[in-house]
Amino acid sequence: MVQPDTNDPVTGPFWLAASEQRLVMSWCERCDCAVWYPKPACPECGGLLHWKTLSGDATLLSWTVVSKTMNPSFNGSYIPALVVPRDAPGTRLVTQLVDCEPAELVCDMPLALRFGMLQPREGDPYMAPLFTPFRLRVGP
Repeated sequence: MVQPDTNDPVTGPFWLAASEQRLVMSWCERCDCAVWYPKPACPECGGLLHWKTLSGDATLLSWTVVSKTMNPSFNGSYIPALVVPRDAPGTRLVTQLVDCEPAELVCDMPLALRFGMLQPREGDPYMAPLFTPFRLRVGP
């Protein structure tokens, strides 16, 4: 696992924003659409990209449960997922689901953004955008 590099000109702004607990996505000014994964310029029109802050609302597209260590960079089980950000419906964000049981997950369920520290086996922990099922709060 390579540590996220906040100095990388293409992906650095994503990881810097994550360290500040903000979810951003590269966005083409000319096409007015998300460009994901980040690139130096829009692959459709060659336009300039900027970073747009997203709300953090998303829907669950797909997931799996990893119960054995498959990624040698991390220990333990986890739930990798593809989510669709509400603000960028044409994109798919690879993430992890947290604070939930696999049995409660269903396609197209609403998700809420949570940030959490990921601890690789080697290297320093880093902040990453994670998601959890959206639950309405009842009471105070």
